[in-house]
Amino acid sequence: MKKGFRRAVMAVAVALSISGAFSPGLVAAEIKFGTVPRLSAPELQAMFNPLTEYLTREIGEKVTLVIPKNFDAVRDMVIAGQMDIGFINPLLYVQIKDKVDIEPLALSSEVKSGTRLRGIIIVRKDSGVTKLQDLKGKKFSFVDEDSPAGHIFQKLLLSKAGFDVKKDIIMMPYGKTHENVTMAVFNKTTDAGGVREEQLDKMKGSLDVSQLKIVGYTDYFPNWPFFSTGKLKKETTDKIRAALLKLKPNDPQNEKILGPARLTGFIPVTDKEYDDLRAAAKLVGAL
Repeated sequence: MKKGFRRAVMAVAVALSISGAFSPGLVAAEIKFGTVPRLSAPELQAMFNPLTEYLTREIGEKVTLVIPKNFDAVRDMVIAGQMDIGFINPLLYVQIKDKVDIEPLALSSEVKSGTRLRGIIIVRKDSGVTKLQDLKGKKFSFVDEDSPAGHIFQKLLLSKAGFDVKKDIIMMPYGKTHENVTMAVFNKTTDAGGVREEQLDKMKGSLDVSQLKIVGYTDYFPNWPFFSTGKLKKETTDKIRAALLKLKPNDPQNEKILGPARLTGFIPVTDKEYDDLRAAAKLVGAL
């Protein structure tokens, strides 16, 4: 009986060993890659799975996508050490960098905006608004408190134009998406809206954008950064950076890896490039 039990235990051990359960190389902790929950989990998985698979191949360690439940959870997970690398909007980057040491690895390039992005202020053509100064006392819709190109950039633009952004405009409830803000302007539920520069092009098929016009462009700011936390070894961080920078902007070979995420590639970046954004965030109380 005892011999039979020992044989059974050995058989299970061998099976587990064959399956890799006892292999040190396969039980190493996964590298957790987080991004902002701007879409549903299945949509984000579809967008970033090709990139996580590419990074896994390039660095020889398993990279797994983790999706925080909301924007605040992104900060919490990084600070708590529950995320190793991340791809987040530039405002979140400077906010988290202010709390914990994270390292920018690469600057992303998008199909429309490239490596720099800016926001616009839109109104209806029949609104009577022809310049920024006409917006004083008007209803204004923004995407979200922490949206760089759908709030922060526009507030800085208005401030430079002489507005007291706390008194000179009427703040409407946040639209939560660039699409919602655009529709609010189109449907006349707000007088003006702040969205990303390419938003009108994106919505050409869903509404008559010819009825809208742009009355202000913000400055350009660096696009979304890819970053690492202090949890990773320098060797691993260097491998991830090198893998990202191999995906040069506008290289057709990147399409299968980056196309689903609406990216074209990455370029080198330093933290100093986000100093102007820090100033804008402080101006509007976002930092």
